[in-house]
Amino acid sequence: MSTREIIIVYSSIIFAIILDSLLSFKLGSVFFDTNFSYLIFSYWVFAAPEKIRVNQSILIGFFVDFLSNSAIGFHISLYCLFSLIIHAYAYTFRLFSYLQLSIFFGTSAAFISALFYLFHHPLHYSYLDIFIYWITSMILWFPVYFGMRRFRQKFFYA
Repeated sequence: MSTREIIIVYSSIIFAIILDSLLSFKLGSVFFDTNFSYLIFSYWVFAAPEKIRVNQSILIGFFVDFLSNSAIGFHISLYCLFSLIIHAYAYTFRLFSYLQLSIFFGTSAAFISALFYLFHHPLHYSYLDIFIYWITSMILWFPVYFGMRRFRQKFFYA
């Protein structure tokens, strides 16, 4: 990857981390959390599998761990795992419809969120939060996908 492409990918993920911290809130007893950083990371791995490899996912996972104030290694291991899964099925995913992609990436984002809450907040673990997060992630995948695709076509290959 060129330096320009690296700056574009990392700046979009850092922007997503900032967006995550701004849009997470608690509404009554339900904690509303967005995981834009994972959705944008998974978009980059899905859209440019030849450019974002496992070594890049380790570095991106480290940035997410460091900037989101979580345990070092949590996002690294999960980002590597999902990077390997996305790379293994990268060209199969291209045959999927937008709804199927939304279900896969929403489920993987909900899995990351469920593990995060299980390890960091075991006393306040709520299945309702995970279900709402799963639905929200599937809905958010559409604007992330189309917005990042437009962004990639405009700046990444310019």
